[in-house]
Formats: sequence, C-alpha cells, structure tokens
Amino acid sequence: MDIADVTTPPTTYPSLAVRVRRAARWTTLGALLAGVGGATALVAGLTGHGATSSEAHPSITPTMGLPYPLVAVLLGAAGLLVALGLVRLRALVGAIGRAGTDRRGPAQTITAVGAAGVAALALAAVCDANPLALTGYLPAMLVMAPFSEEMRLALASVPWPPMLAELAVVGTTAVVVLGAVTALDALRGDAPRPRWQQPAAAARWGRTAVGVAVAAPLLYAVTRVAWVLGWPIGFDMASFEAAGGDVSNGLMLSAAAVVGSVLTIGLVRPWGERFWPWLPGLGGRRVPVPLAVVPASLVAAMLLPAGMSMIVGAVQGIGVAGLASLADNWAAVGVTFLWPVWSVALAAATWAYALRRDGDRVAVTTAA
Repeated sequence: MDIADVTTPPTTYPSLAVRVRRAARWTTLGALLAGVGGATALVAGLTGHGATSSEAHPSITPTMGLPYPLVAVLLGAAGLLVALGLVRLRALVGAIGRAGTDRRGPAQTITAVGAAGVAALALAAVCDANPLALTGYLPAMLVMAPFSEEMRLALASVPWPPMLAELAVVGTTAVVVLGAVTALDALRGDAPRPRWQQPAAAARWGRTAVGVAVAAPLLYAVTRVAWVLGWPIGFDMASFEAAGGDVSNGLMLSAAAVVGSVLTIGLVRPWGERFWPWLPGLGGRRVPVPLAVVPASLVAAMLLPAGMSMIVGAVQGIGVAGLASLADNWAAVGVTFLWPVWSVALAAATWAYALRRDGDRVAVTTAA
C-alpha cells in the first residue's frame, strides 16, 4: 500500500450510536474509578492517614506542606466531585442517544471541562515524579535483576503502597479526561465536528504538538548521554562526582526518553497507523487506535505531576530568588521544568491522532 493511502484523512466518521456507546463506556468507567478512589482517599484522610504520601513515604508536591490526612480528604472530595460530573455527563449522553440533536451548551461544556480540570489539578497537587521514574527504570531493572543484586535490592525498596496509589490517580485522571472528551463528542449529536477537529486540521496542529513532545525528552536524553561521554553540558560534574554521584544512572531514563520520542513521532507517521511490513504476524495490519492512545495518555498524565514535583522541589530547596543560580546547572534540573509542557503537548498530539484515526476505524469495520 502506498504511504499516501495511509495518511489520507478518512471520509467515514463514527455514527451517533457509536459515539454514544463510546462516551457511555468511558464516562461510566471514569465515574466508577473516581468515585471509588475518592471514597477511599476520604476514608483514609478522616481516619488520620495519607492517600498518596505519608510520613514514612513523603512526596515532593505542591501540597507537601499540608497535613497528610488533610491532603487525603481534599483528594477524596475532588474524586467524588469528578464522579458526580461524569455521572451527569453519562445521563446527558444517554439522552442524546435517544434525541440525536445537539445538546452542547455552556453547562454541559463546563461540566466536562470542569471534571477533567479538577482531575488534572488533583493529579498535579498530590502526585510526584515517582510513577514516571518507575516507568522509565522498571524495564531495565526487571531485565537486570536476575544478574544484579543491586537491582534486586532496588526493586525490593520500591514503596509499593504509595506508588500504586499514585498510579491509580494517574490512571483515573487519564480515564476521566477521555470520558470528558468522548462525552462532548457525543453531545454534538448529528452536528458536524468543529473545523479544527476535522482530520486535516488535526493533522496540522498534531504535527506541531508532536514536535514539542519530541523535543523535550530528546533534550533530556542528549544531556545525560553527553555527561556519560565526559561532556558536562549545563552541569557541574566535578562537584556531583565528588559527592559520590554517578552520571551513568541517567542512561536508563535517557533510553526510555529516546524510545518515547520515537513512538511519539509515530503519531504523525504512516508506521503509526500500519505496522511495518517486516513485523511477523503484524506486518501491514492497522495499528489498533487504543494501542497508541492508551499508553500515550498515561505517560502524559505521569509527566504533569513529575514536572510540578521537580519545580516545587527546586523552589523548596533554593527559593524562587535562587532559581537564577541554576544557570550553571540548567541541564541537571532545568530540563525537567519542561515536563508540564511536554505533558500538554503529548496529550494534544494523542488527541490529534485519535481524531484522525476515528473515521479510519469505522471504515475498517464497514469494509469487514
């Protein structure tokens, strides 16, 4: 098949019934996760415990100065609020499935955007960089663990309860955002999508988003590889090594950053829509949309609190006025300040990919 055939925007779009079913699934799942998670955090806070952090496992977050039970209560309240918003959206989606007319309005838009916004705010406020670090290190740690006592000890030292709690918040946020987006798409009824959401337009702004989402991790990877090769770009290597630091530790995350960049490029390339022909059993087949959208959405969700954690940690350590002192060590911490931007760019690139592939999925189903 010619490359042009793969990248040509589809002309068949999901019917209202398909969009309603999709929105119903995501809003229901999001409401369930947010409700259960919110209730759990609320109970933990009211009984004097933390939710994603505690005195035994403190986190560097914007809420780190507040009592852990209070943070848990606030997280629980946010979860229940988000759940109520998604329940309301689920009811509206059911109604639009019967009526078929455009039911979008200020109240519906505020409900959807508000649910996603509250979930993202809670994510940034109570989670830190640990989920992202674990995602980057874990593959190499699992491979090396059978041969390295150090890696086995590292795996055993992972604080799994708070880590799993943070991962639950990450996953819930991703599902809530998908629920809000699919609900708004269903609520337009039989009305056409806005022009900026049409495949051709999504391809244009999607490429810009991919460019930003690729530049940020590559900058991180380039600096870490340069350090290992003996080029202290933006880094006081002598002081770091004198304190017992090892720059080679950054290679695993650098490798993960490079792999992530390549996969991100796939969101705008033909091989992101069809598997390479030489792949056994998969060559030439269409890439399932969830296979690209779900991992990218989860990584985007992890990046937001990771970046906020690094910024908060720097401000807590040296103060706002002292941030200028990072000029000589800009690559050590400064590049991580771009992670929130990377998060937004990756989320936008993923959405653009989903918009372009939406009709593609329908065309495949129809042809089958």
